[in-house]
Amino acid sequence: MTTYYLNGTPIVEDSDITLNGMTYPYSWLEGTSPSIRASLGIEKDGDNNFETKYYWGINNPRILEDREEVDKDGDPMYVQVWDPEFVVEGLQQTGAMVDTTKRLIAKGLKTTCTAEVKAKTNDLLKPTDYYIIRNEVESVVIPTDVVAYRAAIVTESDRVVTAIAAVESVDALVTIMSSIAWPTFPVTVVVEEELPDPRNLPA
Repeated sequence: MTTYYLNGTPIVEDSDITLNGMTYPYSWLEGTSPSIRASLGIEKDGDNNFETKYYWGINNPRILEDREEVDKDGDPMYVQVWDPEFVVEGLQQTGAMVDTTKRLIAKGLKTTCTAEVKAKTNDLLKPTDYYIIRNEVESVVIPTDVVAYRAAIVTESDRVVTAIAAVESVDALVTIMSSIAWPTFPVTVVVEEELPDPRNLPA
């Protein structure tokens, strides 16, 4: 069964839909194109009119900031762990998921995007880490282009992380993430796998 969504909320099957003061029958949805549905804030399973990394649905962004989760009664929720010795009253069994004292946190886009940028930073720096190790072990001077390349990576990373922290909307965050311009190395970098194990270097 196809499910349609209006601004992220499922539309009840066979119910009329009111949009901008006009009422449409549910069957009308089947004859519309994804672009028309998107312009009205409607999507269906399989439509790709939004970036799922940033949105739950059309006009339904994910949270920006981390959020302490609460249950349906508004009470705090906590991270749970398995306690094999917990006795379930009234049941002939032991062991259950029990609350810890650590609050359950839903990670916001600022946290996940910052982690993504930092992971990419580490991946880009890793192939030239050998030059740093060789400098420390053998006092070999690090090539200036390597120094400049690594500095450019760190500068761009810091710029993006700072911008993410200051952002106030998901659309603005998308723009920031799309603006990332990682530097490229001007010459061939000797990758880590092609170099000797630094543990085997002469003392």
